[in-house]
Amino acid sequence: MPITFLLNYLFGIVEVEISDKDTEKALNLLHVNKISAEKMKRSNSEYFSFTVRYSKQNKVVSLLDKSGIKVYSIRGKGLPFFLKKYKKRYGLFVGVLFFCAMLWSSKLFVWDITFSGNENIPDSVVEEQLIDVGFGVGSFIPKVNFYKLCNEFLISTEDFSFVSVNMEGTTAKVELRERKVKEENEEFEASNLVAKYSGQIESMTVYSGASVVEKEAVVKEGDLLVSGFLEKKYGFEIVRSTGSVYAYVTRKFEVEIPFEKNVKIYTGENQKDISVTFFGKKFGVFSDVDKSLKTYDTFTDRERLVLFDMVRLPLIMTKNIHKGYIYDTVILSEAEAKNEAEREMTRILAEELVDSEVLERKTKEEIGENSYKLICEIYCITDIALEKEIILK
Repeated sequence: MPITFLLNYLFGIVEVEISDKDTEKALNLLHVNKISAEKMKRSNSEYFSFTVRYSKQNKVVSLLDKSGIKVYSIRGKGLPFFLKKYKKRYGLFVGVLFFCAMLWSSKLFVWDITFSGNENIPDSVVEEQLIDVGFGVGSFIPKVNFYKLCNEFLISTEDFSFVSVNMEGTTAKVELRERKVKEENEEFEASNLVAKYSGQIESMTVYSGASVVEKEAVVKEGDLLVSGFLEKKYGFEIVRSTGSVYAYVTRKFEVEIPFEKNVKIYTGENQKDISVTFFGKKFGVFSDVDKSLKTYDTFTDRERLVLFDMVRLPLIMTKNIHKGYIYDTVILSEAEAKNEAEREMTRILAEELVDSEVLERKTKEEIGENSYKLICEIYCITDIALEKEIILK
C-alpha cells in the first residue's frame, strides 16, 4: 500500500539475512517478542531474509545473537540511511533548509506580472514605468501600498488614465486604461474655420457650418472660410464648423547651418555597472565605475532573466553603461554645411507636407560669412482649414 511504502521510507527499514536452516527458529523468536517481519524470502537454498523497521534493528540483532543465529548481512533502506550517508556534508543540509525557507517565503514576493488594457504601449515599457515607482518582480508583497502605488504610477506617466494592481497568488495582475489622446479642438462646442495660409481655393467640403467663400476665391491667412453662425428663420444657431478647404498655396521653409558649432563627441571611454535585483533586493555583480568620467550619458538596459526560455525568474539584471563625452568646436566646410542643411530640410518637408500635393519646388541657397542657409519655396495644394473656437458666454 502507498501509505506503508511512505512510512517505511520515512522511518527506514532493514533487511536481515540469516541462514536458511535458522528460518523457523528466527520467525518464532520474532513472534514471541511481537516484532513484525515483512518481505520474507529465500534468496537461495542457503539464505533467508526478512525486513523489520529500523527502530527494531538493535533489538532483533540482539535476540538473534543470544539465540545463536548468525546474521550474515544487514542492509538499510529509507530516509534515515540517506541522511546518515550525507551527515558530514553540512552544506547539503544547509542548502535543503535554505531551499525550503525560500520556497515558503516565495509566496510573499511578486514572481510574475501580467498586463491587460495596454493596446498601444508594450508590456516591457509598462514594466519599466512600474519599476521606476518601486514595484516589480521580486517586490515584497506585504510592504506594497497598492493605493499609493497606483497614484504614483499615474502621476509619473502620461500614457494611462487608470491603473489597478491586484495580486493572484504571486502574480500581479495589472489592469490599465490608456489615456485617450484628444484631437485638437475636440471639445469645441462651437467654432469657425479660418485660413491657415494665404492662397486660392481649389475645392471645399463642408460638413457643418456655413461657407462664406467660393471656389477659386483668393483668401489671406486668418480669413473666415466657414462660419459657425447659421441663419435661421428666427435668429441664429451656433454650431461647430467641420470640413476641409483645399487651396493653392506657397509655403516657405528655411534652414540655417552655422559653419562653426559646438557638438557632443563621445570619447569611446565607457564604464559600466551590472546589478541583479532578486526578490526586491539589489545586488551588485560588476562595476568598473570610477570618478574619471566628468561628463557622460548613462544608458540603462533592464532584462528579465528566463530559465530554459520558458520559466520567468524573479531576477532582473540591470546594466548601466556610462559613455563619456566632450564638447568640441567643429568647423564645417561649405559642402558639409550644405549636406546637413539638405538633410534637415528633407526632414521638415516630410513632416509639414505629409497631406499636401506638391506642384512646384524652388530652392535657393545663401552662403554667408558664418553660415549656410537653404531656402525652399513649395507651391502645393493643401488643406488650409483651421478651426477656431467661438466663445459662448
